[in-house]
Amino acid sequence: MRTRFFRTFLPWMLLASVSALACNVSSLTSLVDIGSKPQVTIQSPVAGTQFSEGDNVSIQSVSTDPGGIVRVELLVDGTVVRTDAPPIAQGQTSFTVIQPWKATLGTHTLSVRAYNASGGASDPALVTITVNPSTAALPTPTTQAVLPLGAPTLSLTPTLGPFDATPAATETRQTPRATATPKINAPPGVWATSIRLDPPAPKRGQFVTFYVTFFNNTGAPASYQWRIRLFYADTPTRGFGDTMPLSSTFPAGVTEMASANNWRVFGPGNCLSLIARVFWLDANKNAVEFLKPDQSGGPAAQFQVCP
Repeated sequence: MRTRFFRTFLPWMLLASVSALACNVSSLTSLVDIGSKPQVTIQSPVAGTQFSEGDNVSIQSVSTDPGGIVRVELLVDGTVVRTDAPPIAQGQTSFTVIQPWKATLGTHTLSVRAYNASGGASDPALVTITVNPSTAALPTPTTQAVLPLGAPTLSLTPTLGPFDATPAATETRQTPRATATPKINAPPGVWATSIRLDPPAPKRGQFVTFYVTFFNNTGAPASYQWRIRLFYADTPTRGFGDTMPLSSTFPAGVTEMASANNWRVFGPGNCLSLIARVFWLDANKNAVEFLKPDQSGGPAAQFQVCP
């Protein structure tokens, strides 16, 4: 009799145990899903990047979550300025997005937060950038230095040999270097005669150093705070960032100065045509372009940045 009882009810007991175990596993899985957080990283820009007021800043991020990313928020100084969702309504396990923001003056904290299909939010990814005053709309100055009324025009004929325009890739020059220049007729002042860059054909993500040849025709050392500004070649009044300002003393005569080595083009994309120009900062931090000795405008170097 007892044997018949176990044969009859044992399968039902096993089935009930399996069902209870399945419910427990399902509950455990739900708890894991609810407690999980998406992961997000900002690929560009990197912390410390400098922009100009009015620039279009592209914030590229990658968010991942096994349950699917359903939206990504861009915040500037803690305020949500943009929200983007993947094309798949139920979410994507990996979602890369580029979110634009028009730069405003000051130092800003950019943060990106991702949300999964269960409503879980990621810890914010953060970078801090600096936005400087824009000089793109400034008119080309008509004079570089204050000249005394009726100042004579000087003619200089240097005797030094020409400098090497293609230094070794590993060479770093942060101090002025005396060199020669063709015969120049110019009134007293500090002028810029040419700009070159190293590497001459930079790739995206590669830092660029700009070398400017200056001509100090005042007869005495002159100190300036200066920087290189970049512009789109097809829209010369539209800025594309700049180098950090440097404080330098230009000795009398011709010297070549190296810019700060902190400028590069971020992210993927096609070749980009740009123009480099050199500016000095006055006491009010207004940017004024260095002119060529003939006062026909400032020197410029046009180049491309390619993948």
